[in-house]
Amino acid sequence: MVHCNYRTKKRALAINSIQNLLNEYFFSLDLKSNTNTKFMNEQQNEEIREEIKKEFQLERMVLFSDAVFAIVITLMAIEIKIPEAELESGKNLGHALIHLLPTILAYIVSFGFIGMIWYQHLNMFAMLKDYDKGLIFRNLLLLFFIGLFPFSATLISHSKGQMVPFFIYLGIILLCTVAQYLLYHYIIFKKPLIRLNIDTSVHELELYKRKVSLIGLSVGGVLIFITYQLIPDPNMKSLSTLWMAGFALIFSIIMKRKKAKNQKLNAN
Repeated sequence: MVHCNYRTKKRALAINSIQNLLNEYFFSLDLKSNTNTKFMNEQQNEEIREEIKKEFQLERMVLFSDAVFAIVITLMAIEIKIPEAELESGKNLGHALIHLLPTILAYIVSFGFIGMIWYQHLNMFAMLKDYDKGLIFRNLLLLFFIGLFPFSATLISHSKGQMVPFFIYLGIILLCTVAQYLLYHYIIFKKPLIRLNIDTSVHELELYKRKVSLIGLSVGGVLIFITYQLIPDPNMKSLSTLWMAGFALIFSIIMKRKKAKNQKLNAN
């Protein structure tokens, strides 16, 4: 009887020991699981914070760029004003408005070009998910040349038939086109990791447009300059700018053929 009680106690102690070992084992598993879950949550939170930071920095770049575009357009609009002396007299108001036509025309052309650049800038930054120094540099380069438009538009409006302000204006348009092409090419081809993984066929067509525009403006500028130098009559020298109409026509034909070719490839 005593021997039986001893065996029962010994068995009970063994069972208790096993239960304690199992409890310690499951407790360690639970602790390890909680630790891993906590680590994963912290890692996910860190990734979310990093993504939010990148989005915020990109938003700052867009807001800064929009501010530059808006200020440039505002500065050009300020140039459209009638001299106070003519406003006070009121006699030569119609004559003053006629004299403002070059300024208004320069504003319309510049506004259209800047609006086009801004729209493409909007489309470019809509693709981005990250940024780097190369993107910032190219964006600032574009904004730098955009900022020269009020100066060139003022020169055009006060040129009085001179061609030097026209060449300066055309040069700034050319530099803006170069800067936009470099920015676009950087996003589409050179650094695809900073943009979203989307279909870029439309953007590649726009990049092709910028390339054709760049070549056309360069060739057109050279032809205008040569024609300007060859025309002997000073009153007829302004006719050299007609090369721009030819460039617009050729550009339209090239882009129509490019679109038709792309549509044919997509159909196949």
